Amino acid sequence: MRRALSTKYRLVSFVMSMFLALAIAGCEGDDGLEGVDGISGVDGADGAPGADGLACWDLNGNGEGDPDEDLNGDGAFDALDCNAIASGAYEGQKLHVGYFTENEYTGTNDCLACHGLIGADMLMRAHFTWEGVATNITGFEGETHGKNDLLNNFCIAVPTNEGRCTQCHAGYGYDDNTYDFNDMTNVDCLVCHDQTGTYAKAPKTAGLPADGVDLGAVARSVADNEGVPTIDNCIDCHAKAGGGDNVKHGDIAMSLANTTREFDVHMGTDGVNVDCVFCHGVKKDGSDNVIDHGIGGMPYHSVDEGEMKTCEGCHGDANSRHAGKPVEAIITDHPMLACQVCHIPTFARHTPTKTEWYWETAGDVARGKEFDPSFDYGDTGVPIYDPMKGSFVWENNVRPTLRYFDGMWDRFIIEANDTFTGTPTTETPVVLGEPSADYNTVGAKIYPFKKMIGNQPADANNNTVLVPHLFGTKGGPNPYWGNWNWDLALQDGALYTGQTYSGEYQFIPTVMYLTVNHEVAPKEQAYGFNGCGDCHGGDQIDWSELGWTGDPVPDGTRIP
Repeated sequence: MRRALSTKYRLVSFVMSMFLALAIAGCEGDDGLEGVDGISGVDGADGAPGADGLACWDLNGNGEGDPDEDLNGDGAFDALDCNAIASGAYEGQKLHVGYFTENEYTGTNDCLACHGLIGADMLMRAHFTWEGVATNITGFEGETHGKNDLLNNFCIAVPTNEGRCTQCHAGYGYDDNTYDFNDMTNVDCLVCHDQTGTYAKAPKTAGLPADGVDLGAVARSVADNEGVPTIDNCIDCHAKAGGGDNVKHGDIAMSLANTTREFDVHMGTDGVNVDCVFCHGVKKDGSDNVIDHGIGGMPYHSVDEGEMKTCEGCHGDANSRHAGKPVEAIITDHPMLACQVCHIPTFARHTPTKTEWYWETAGDVARGKEFDPSFDYGDTGVPIYDPMKGSFVWENNVRPTLRYFDGMWDRFIIEANDTFTGTPTTETPVVLGEPSADYNTVGAKIYPFKKMIGNQPADANNNTVLVPHLFGTKGGPNPYWGNWNWDLALQDGALYTGQTYSGEYQFIPTVMYLTVNHEVAPKEQAYGFNGCGDCHGGDQIDWSELGWTGDPVPDGTRIP
């Protein structure tokens, strides 16, 4: 009995204890502080070795040293074949040939893999930016301007028409104002470094390579000639500025790529026979290494880029050069004359150039194109009418207009300096670009210029020289070359550029001046070789452009 009670008591006690424990567990308290980390365990065993990587010298990836992979010729296949510059045996030509034989050229990324710093540098250079600090534009010296916003009387302006103009851009895809100028893959390396003479950009594609160009062959060639651009690289764009061969500058024609000293003593194959970069160079350090990709010779902006040779830099000063020669007295008596005045007696001596362009007559589609076969210019002669562009006047052997010049320019700039005063006439046209200097400007000398005249659209009420939308639909829905409606094309242009267009337009006479520095003639053709009559005693020179009422030798006086 007592054992039963004891057993019963123990059972009751156990149950009460469990009940009490569960009751206490139901009231959970706050968490305690975390304890310190335990000691780390021992490292596990090493994994199996991975497969060997591709050696940097192994251009074809076959894992073996092939003869053409020993770039420095030391009989070993090692890192010095990957960085031949460090080994002192750089052979860029072999490297490019080998790599682009085994690998397809796919675009600028292939160049940037090795030349990334150059790609970054190109993003700052005028050939890519088409603008820069406008050091040589009077009144805008600290601002950024350039081809992107300058007005002219050829194709008028770039904005709204990028996709056509940028066939000659050192990049790919610049077809509107959203273009990414900070993307290195947009740089076109091949257009300047092709050594095959086969690279070309397709028209109307914003600078993309033309169909049929063997890009692999071009890429393999870029280190030939030490990678230095040839005259063929430069001239295809610079000669065709304005829409055709020698249209714009007058002294840069395609014929200069293979000419004789009769037409240019410097570029003639029987003359000095130099390429463009002989004068329009890049900056180099004391060891002749290229510092950057800026090219010398920019006239309006980016003038600090590159190294530009001068006449004096190669030939010495004029007085010393002509001392003891028949023209010594002429040179001594005319210290204000730049060398080009006498040594470029005329330009467009081989290929004619446009000297007048009248947009007002454009749009007669039924009339079609008309040509003047009397000029040696392609298969048809020069175009004298085009429904897309209007009427033209062409000339050969143009005697330059002389002006005082100190390097500074007055230029019309979109939304910055694009309005005129008064009523323009053919006698008093709107001057879109001219030297800022006159005969009173300290340091100015007399230089030769091409004088280009024409007419183009302007606002009839607010006197703004307007930008017409001519090409494509990126700049708006109404390109003139699509619907032949000036009003709609000017509306597109104003919306795109921010210009104010009142809805009424007129065509105004305009003029602009372009420097003449090429087509240096043989010395026998230079002015002064036949005496003073080369310039004085006739109507050879427009003396009013120099601030005289007429030839100062007989009776001309200074214009106040």
